[in-house]
Amino acid sequence: MLRAVSVALLVVLLETRGSEILNDAHIYRSFASDEIVPEVVDEAPDCWLRVSYKSGREAEGGNRLTPTQTRSIPSITFNANDRSFYSLIMTDPDAPSRDDPKHREFVHWIVGNIQGNDLERADTIVEYFGAAPPKGTGLHRFVFLLYEHSERLDFANEPRLSRNCRNPRRYFSTKNFARKYGLTNLWAGNYFQALYDDYVPILQGQLSECTEYANRTDWSEEWNRVRRLSGNNSN
Repeated sequence: MLRAVSVALLVVLLETRGSEILNDAHIYRSFASDEIVPEVVDEAPDCWLRVSYKSGREAEGGNRLTPTQTRSIPSITFNANDRSFYSLIMTDPDAPSRDDPKHREFVHWIVGNIQGNDLERADTIVEYFGAAPPKGTGLHRFVFLLYEHSERLDFANEPRLSRNCRNPRRYFSTKNFARKYGLTNLWAGNYFQALYDDYVPILQGQLSECTEYANRTDWSEEWNRVRRLSGNNSN
C-alpha cells in the first residue's frame, strides 16, 4: 500500500511543471552550478521568473528546450510591485560555444520599463530572437534576468534592434548594461539550455548586418569603455 502511494506521488510530481516544483531556495544553487553566477551576473536573483512558450514548454532552471520550441516570444509572469518598473534581459553567454565564448554575450531580448506584467506597453530595445545555437557547439545557456527599479529609465541612446539584426547583438555584457543604468535589484530570473536543431538555419537565415549601426559605436565598445572607467575587467 505504501509503495503504491509513493509511486502515485512520484507520478504527480513528474506531471507538475518544474517551475512549480522548484522553490526559490533552489535558484541560488542552480545559478551557481551552471555558472551563470559569476559568468553572467555576480549574484543569483531571489525568485524564479516564469517563462512560458506557445509550444507549451517553460524554462525550468536549466532544462533542455529546442530552438523549435522557443522560436516564438514567450509570456513572462512575475509578482510585480504596482509602483515599480522592471527591465528584462535574455542573453546567451555561450557564443559561439561554452568552451570558447569569444563572442560573449549574444543578447536575444531586452525590454525596459515594464509595469505589471505588461510587456506590450513597455520599451522594447532588442526584439526577441529565439535560441539558435550553431551546429556542433554543444549546449548553450539562455538566461532571463528581470531587474526592478523605482523610476522609468531613459533608454533613448540605446540602439533599437529588430529581430533580424545581428549586430550589435554580439559582445553584449549584462553586467555592464546593469551598471550603466544602475540596475542593482535583480528581482527574478530563469534559464533553459538548448542544442542545435533543424530550425536553427531558418533563424540564422533571417539575420543580417544592419547598416544603420555601421557608423556608430557598437555596444561592445561602449560597455568596454564603461568597464575600463569603472576599473572592472569582468565579463
